[in-house]
Amino acid sequence: MRVPALPARISQEKERRHVNDLRTAVAGTVLLGALLLAGCGDEKKLTSSSPEALRAYREGMTAWEKFYYPEAKNAFETATALEPGFAMAWCRLAMVNAAAKNMRAADSAMQHAIAHAAGASRRERLFISMWFKRLKYDNAGAVAAVDSLLRFYPDEKEGYLFRGNMAEELDKDYDTAVRYYQKAVEADSSYAQAVMSLGYAYSNLGDQQRAVDQMQRYIQLSPDAADPRASYADLLMRAGRYDEALQQYGKSLELKPDYWYSIRQIGYIYATLGRLHAADEQFHRSLALLPPSPELEASHFEADGSLNLKRARWSDAAAQFRKALAIDSVNGSAAYGLVNALAKLGQFEEARENIETIRKEIEKRNLSRSTAMLGLFLMRARLLTQEQRLDEALASCDSALEYSTPLTRPSVYRQMAEIDLGLGSFENALDACEEALSVNPNAPEILLTLTRVYHRKGDVQMTVEIGSRLLALWSDADPDFEDRNEVLRILGKKPAV
Repeated sequence: MRVPALPARISQEKERRHVNDLRTAVAGTVLLGALLLAGCGDEKKLTSSSPEALRAYREGMTAWEKFYYPEAKNAFETATALEPGFAMAWCRLAMVNAAAKNMRAADSAMQHAIAHAAGASRRERLFISMWFKRLKYDNAGAVAAVDSLLRFYPDEKEGYLFRGNMAEELDKDYDTAVRYYQKAVEADSSYAQAVMSLGYAYSNLGDQQRAVDQMQRYIQLSPDAADPRASYADLLMRAGRYDEALQQYGKSLELKPDYWYSIRQIGYIYATLGRLHAADEQFHRSLALLPPSPELEASHFEADGSLNLKRARWSDAAAQFRKALAIDSVNGSAAYGLVNALAKLGQFEEARENIETIRKEIEKRNLSRSTAMLGLFLMRARLLTQEQRLDEALASCDSALEYSTPLTRPSVYRQMAEIDLGLGSFENALDACEEALSVNPNAPEILLTLTRVYHRKGDVQMTVEIGSRLLALWSDADPDFEDRNEVLRILGKKPAV
């Protein structure tokens, strides 16, 4: 989902963060005071005295709603240049920068939005307030602000979308999220982002037919935009229909050849299929199409590290993840990747330290009830499995399940299968694999675990059957793709490298 999620970083410099927090706390108090003093008759949606700035703003909104971040950023920057006191344009610019992971620029733009909010309408001030609080991880404050917005302006479709996102991301409450997305559609039946969000929410709940129906509707609402095809492709990818997904991402790129999201997602499919060199090209091309920032520079290193994990180049992967974290100390993917690499290298103490750092960051962002906890417990389970502390690893998987959804649960069951395999509990491992394959019967990582189980159990026929199925999926894989080489070794064949 490309409706902006909670940003992936905070300040790296403690002193600068302290000063900024003091400044934004004062600004936030002023903003809330203005809200309390606002008159009840203030209904104006946009406060601007420049027709040219309004025109640029609307161009930015058109690009934003299509997830065309570079174009949106340029348009909102034009709007703020034409009218420096245009509070909503500054807020939108902050939203785009946050979505593109440039949090320093997002913070700066939001400061301008707050500084100019006193001259805006109550609707605008409430909208700015909810985003200001969200970007500062004041989740309760953000919910209070959006609830006020919806109480005064029940036609505010973006408020319902925002509220649904909060329910989904922070509380794992997909039923509530669906209700808010439906309200957004009721407010505007042509609101494409809400229809898209419904599709993803149904998919997360395991209702794939409803998810597909919503994505088809999304395509109908925006037939000339790139994202609807990409979102439909996401559902196909989740179901393991990789060739069909690639076709849909291709159709997305026919509509917009430089659509960063489709290019990135093609990279994920290539990586899944072992085409690591091709995946590398897609990842870096995608990142280059987004507005530059230190966070994106770190993402280049993180992408290299992730692919080195698939090559079993643990030391190289760890080095790349450390480079990413040196630039962006709270890059979550790099932090998790580093734990994986350290576990494989047997550097367990450092891996535990990294997990503790992640835990503290989750608490700092008020995400202790969110799906972020799934990743934390699953990472801990993987480390404990590598350490052969298998009973503790199973307990960590049980905790991970509490934060999972029907869509994310397979990753936990796959880890449980690996633990049961280590315990020699082959039947339990097979049961866990069956659960793990319920969403995507073609998930290569789970099929690899299943191959390992049958091999250890001594079931030659099933080992060959599942192993051959994997080799067919990986028929175009690079020679240094370690998972394919492991299967070749299990089947008694010689890897290419």
